[in-house]
Amino acid sequence: MASGTFEKTSLSWQLQQLSQQVGEWLEGLLPRNASAPTSDIPQLPEWLLEGLFWLMVIAAIVWAGWQLYRLLGPYLAEFWQVEQVDDRTGVTPSPQHTVAEWLQQARLAQQQGDYQTACRALYMASLQQLNDRGILVQQLSRTDGEYLDFLQLQNLPRPYQVLIQTHERLWFDQVTASADTYERCWQAYQEIERS
Repeated sequence: MASGTFEKTSLSWQLQQLSQQVGEWLEGLLPRNASAPTSDIPQLPEWLLEGLFWLMVIAAIVWAGWQLYRLLGPYLAEFWQVEQVDDRTGVTPSPQHTVAEWLQQARLAQQQGDYQTACRALYMASLQQLNDRGILVQQLSRTDGEYLDFLQLQNLPRPYQVLIQTHERLWFDQVTASADTYERCWQAYQEIERS
């Protein structure tokens, strides 16, 4: 007996075994000859066999479509530009807004005493500015944490962090914004513009 190591199993061997078992199963389903049907296998109506066949074809197509969707979904999402509506305000954030439009929205909200919306507009203006400069492509699916991680890797100025962390507290921790909060956000945004 040769002393060596042998593989106990491998993928190709398992596939060969599976193929052989499926072949034997199909062979058992089919009659040996047309004149003498086997008595141990019940004969199924032709309509049932045809229905099962089409059911398996449809299931295979659905499965393949699902796999394709999962594979290509992240790439197609950019083309679809699915708009997400903010649950609290009913506002649809639009990636088409310019920095100037976000700043105008911030000024209007601040004049009306809506500091929460004003801070959010400054936050969106800073993200749009990153996008316009080609530093970070703005995506609706990104979280504040992902933006912070990116900014820390890029060693970008602290004012970005102030705006993002303030946005996170206001929108996800249910904190109410005050005039002081808006003033901190406005100062942070002005520092960003100077950098």
